[in-house]
Amino acid sequence: MNFSFQYSAERATTVKRVLARAGVSHRLLTRLFNERLVWRNGVVTTNQEVIHGDKIRFELPPSDLVTPSDGSLQVVLELPNWLIVEKPAGLASVPGPSNREDSLLNRAAGYLAAAGIDGPQPAIMTRLDRDTTGLVLIAKHIFAQGKLDQQQDAGLQKEYRAVVVGTPAPASGQITLPLGKAADGIHREVQPDGQPAITDYQVVASQSGLSLVTIQLETGRTHQIRAHFAAIGHPVVGDPLYGQADERYAHQLLQASRLQFTDPFTGEQYDQQLTMPADWPAFA
Repeated sequence: MNFSFQYSAERATTVKRVLARAGVSHRLLTRLFNERLVWRNGVVTTNQEVIHGDKIRFELPPSDLVTPSDGSLQVVLELPNWLIVEKPAGLASVPGPSNREDSLLNRAAGYLAAAGIDGPQPAIMTRLDRDTTGLVLIAKHIFAQGKLDQQQDAGLQKEYRAVVVGTPAPASGQITLPLGKAADGIHREVQPDGQPAITDYQVVASQSGLSLVTIQLETGRTHQIRAHFAAIGHPVVGDPLYGQADERYAHQLLQASRLQFTDPFTGEQYDQQLTMPADWPAFA
């Protein structure tokens, strides 16, 4: 079994135009035609003319690009074409050199395979660092990925919470320091000719030399939150890369706490939120 979609021609046109209007990219459509996975009124077709009322159906091909993993996946919300999951600390969003067979992406593929999808090819739409926890949006297939990419993240908003050292001042502000790759190829650091990076924050509470902050990103640079708060002298607690490890906590205290999302297939809006993790410090 794999994902299948059907659309009706609203006027005399072509198969290609019907599917392009539905959000099928030129690249995907070429692949569908080459693999004979497009049907017009139940008959395999290529890009031919259609008339009003013709039914155009296509089926997504299986893929071996993502190795399914049987690791656990904490699903917060499942929709026909999407998953919103809660990522734990210590798990990479996508396969990397250290582990190519177990990441959030591999686990999503395993989840879909267990549901009967042949050769699933999910895509992580809101990637998080290995030790950042929280909400992640996953496209179940490449068609969903393409539709959201075409919208350039319209209708997708994310909010984070973090515990940082000290108390940022002002209590509500914006960090606009440009970021570039450091000489070690791992860190990001403030560089005059770096990429523009904008972080909005609000201090929610402070006590015992720590502050709870909520954060929204206007840009999405690698390690942006961690690098920005370290640059202003308030590193994220427990972050060994930009601050220092803290024996009281197993990982950095940074969570993708809220995800607002408009489904491009239906126009429906969703708003998922997480509570503050129980193992974080309590703020009065």
